[in-house]
Amino acid sequence: MSLVAAQPEPVRSSYKVEPLALPDAQRRRILDTVAQVVCRHDKDYPWLKDSRFTDGTGMVDYLFALPGDEVSPDPVFHQLRWGGRFVFASTNLGDVVEVEKLYDHEDGFAVDHTLSSTRCRTMGLPLPLLGRRVHYFVARKVTLIPKGEYTERFTFQVDLTRNHVGKHDPHGFCVRKRIPTVEDIFRRLCEKHPETEQGVLEDRAKKLTRRIFPIFLSREAGFLKLLQRDMPKAYRSHVPELLHVDKNEDGMVSELHMTWLRLGGPKMDQIEFAEQATNLLHALHESVKLIHLDLRMDNMVVTPRGVCFVDFGSAVRIGEDISKNKMMSVLFDEMMSTSQIQRLLGRMKTTGRVTSKFLVNGHGKVDRAADIFYLAMQMNQPHSNPDLKPFISYDKSSETARQFRKLHDAVMRPLDDNHPPYTTAKDLLRGIEIVKRKVQQKELKGDRL
Repeated sequence: MSLVAAQPEPVRSSYKVEPLALPDAQRRRILDTVAQVVCRHDKDYPWLKDSRFTDGTGMVDYLFALPGDEVSPDPVFHQLRWGGRFVFASTNLGDVVEVEKLYDHEDGFAVDHTLSSTRCRTMGLPLPLLGRRVHYFVARKVTLIPKGEYTERFTFQVDLTRNHVGKHDPHGFCVRKRIPTVEDIFRRLCEKHPETEQGVLEDRAKKLTRRIFPIFLSREAGFLKLLQRDMPKAYRSHVPELLHVDKNEDGMVSELHMTWLRLGGPKMDQIEFAEQATNLLHALHESVKLIHLDLRMDNMVVTPRGVCFVDFGSAVRIGEDISKNKMMSVLFDEMMSTSQIQRLLGRMKTTGRVTSKFLVNGHGKVDRAADIFYLAMQMNQPHSNPDLKPFISYDKSSETARQFRKLHDAVMRPLDDNHPPYTTAKDLLRGIEIVKRKVQQKELKGDRL
């Protein structure tokens, strides 16, 4: 039977909430009252409170709505960051009951706080019998992308769950990473290769879900254990911690749970971002002896603890001989030919934008040169991942950006290609110190003038 058969399009629910005729001051009082109740136990709220309310532009961590505002799951989903919370409040109990039903079984959300009530403050005081009663519920965005949609960024099914949450987890949620179903992979392959016969795509989907993906997920589980064992203690909270694994009948990992490194924290400047990311890479290379191989900005997170790395599914041990395993050799050969990082390095090598022999020789290979190359790119363009824009200050016309462009050029096209000055994370840290010193000198000169 064809896998394409019983695959109906997901139905998006909606409900029309009639607007309440409330003065702006009263609307804000209701929202402030509910915000104080909902957010008082959120340890990250001090970093998130600036995005409690929205005008419908950008992505936020908290989205509050009253009758008359947009309440349908689909548009709300696209306004919230991963793990963000949607709070609907009304003085009309029936409205809250009906809107909660939309989210109770909606893919992409989990009801975080069921129907509850509180009272508005009177003259700034919580007077139980005098304040107007307000009803509300809270739903959390738990998936990265809506069901039925696909993206090049994510191959596995990734969501937030309360299962196997660590004892010291501050959010009450952890990340669950699962192998997709054969049907999901088949539909994705059909979208990418519409000209290929369905039988061929079905066989490919089965091979990916039953053989290929379990290998990479098992490797990632092992690397997460390694990180917590060998990473210097100060950096262990900057990478995910493995909490639990489920295995298939062949003993391969089919699902893993790890700590959630939630976006947030005070804004950092370009130098601080570069310094933290490079220090973390230095610890990864020198202490854990691990090469990430996929250091795109999609796999970097800024949290209240600082810069973090995620997604170690493509990683390798320094010195690991992939060629000894025929399947692994084939998989990594294919990955080297399709990797976004390797393709970019190949284009830049061909056009002469990369001449460093260290980087040129690492092209198409399982080599730490890939990490050095792409980290130098990311330091130069820290806003290439739009999710990180609110957390990294970057002005391409600034002196800091100008100095990072010079560092980038020195990494890619050194004066002596055969003896490039930047081949390790430690070398990059030395370059960042030069950037910092030159920026400070420029600022000092400006102050004197």
